[in-house]
Amino acid sequence: MERREFVQRGAALAGGAAVLGLTPAEAHADQRDVAPELASLQSRVSDAPAPITEAERQQRRDKAQRLMKELGYSAMLIEPGPNMSYFSGIEWGRSERLFALILPQSGKGIVIAPAFEKERAADQVSGRFEIRTWQEDESPTTLVAGVLKDWGLATGKLAVDGSARTFVFNRVALAAPALSLGTAEDITNACRGIKTAHEIEIMRFANRITVDAYRAALKTLRVGMMQAELARNVSDAFTKLGFPGGAFVLFDESSAYPHGLPKPRALEENQVVLIDGGTSVHGYQSDITRTTVFGTPAPEAQKVFDIVHEAQRQALAFAAPGKKCGQVDGVARKVVTDAGYGPDYRTFTHRLGHGIGMEGHEWPYLVRGSQIVLEPGMTFSDEPGIYQYGKFGIRLEDIMAITENGAEMLTLAQTSLSPNL
Repeated sequence: MERREFVQRGAALAGGAAVLGLTPAEAHADQRDVAPELASLQSRVSDAPAPITEAERQQRRDKAQRLMKELGYSAMLIEPGPNMSYFSGIEWGRSERLFALILPQSGKGIVIAPAFEKERAADQVSGRFEIRTWQEDESPTTLVAGVLKDWGLATGKLAVDGSARTFVFNRVALAAPALSLGTAEDITNACRGIKTAHEIEIMRFANRITVDAYRAALKTLRVGMMQAELARNVSDAFTKLGFPGGAFVLFDESSAYPHGLPKPRALEENQVVLIDGGTSVHGYQSDITRTTVFGTPAPEAQKVFDIVHEAQRQALAFAAPGKKCGQVDGVARKVVTDAGYGPDYRTFTHRLGHGIGMEGHEWPYLVRGSQIVLEPGMTFSDEPGIYQYGKFGIRLEDIMAITENGAEMLTLAQTSLSPNL
């Protein structure tokens, strides 16, 4: 399964489960038998940390309001998606009908909703925000402008969700021509980019569940297995553990392409097996890559694994508050280059890592040239790789959190090419 496909499948699954009143794992389960190697897996749902509370979301909104004051914004408009989930816990799909949360610099926010959706919105708002509605023949952005006018902000500065659709930005600008518009990214990044201890606890659990699913699925390896079959076994392992999840699987030459090749492959003895995917726990994503060999590793595969492992280790050891994101990438890239697989992006073809939290890829990024300074609570993938077209690729990926004094992995790093993780 391609990476984007498994992510989209997970999102669709969650939506369908909500409609049917099922958990995502129950919605995923079907009537076919799972591999016998997975039969002993038990649900771990009861072991999960507690979800984020409304008190924590209020603290997030308070922080956002402090940042608005510092940055000179009068209010912030958030569209449905991770930002809305983060600040309000409201889960809502995007469509051509505007649904938004407007948070002023001080005081309670207001939700803008289609009138026929008011009752559904009220169910999620639970009295926390005022709800203002617009009819089908009315302009929702005119309603937005009216809210800002009521707050005395008609000539203020509005921070618009950085992920908002262009038409939302443009129509707000037309409805409130005296209003100054800017991006809310500096606000949302400063909030979401620094995780609390509770958020990191949830992420640690999600990533450990992912390793458990991989460990079980790798026991099903056999000669002739297709990539899709192993991907299905990974998904089934997640289901047995009680969480929606999946991965894309690459065998041998396909692993030389970081996101794979479309043609199917059957597994042979001594081939490289790469698995990359994850799950979601309370809205927080995991992202783990494990590269193993089915059989005996070739000397070159072992050599490359050792280099990639060392690059990952040195990046973790270097990362600490005060260091820059680009410097961390440079440490890992130097290991690969010094081992003869450089320079630059020749075989280590991508950045070292991405931020992760409520999205699998989010701000900030461990990439060359980034001057963003690491702070305690930031979380990143640490995923160096070496890819040789026509041969194989090896990538190791774990999630690290920046601590007060350095950085820690949320999972135990892989130490060998054995499928017995």
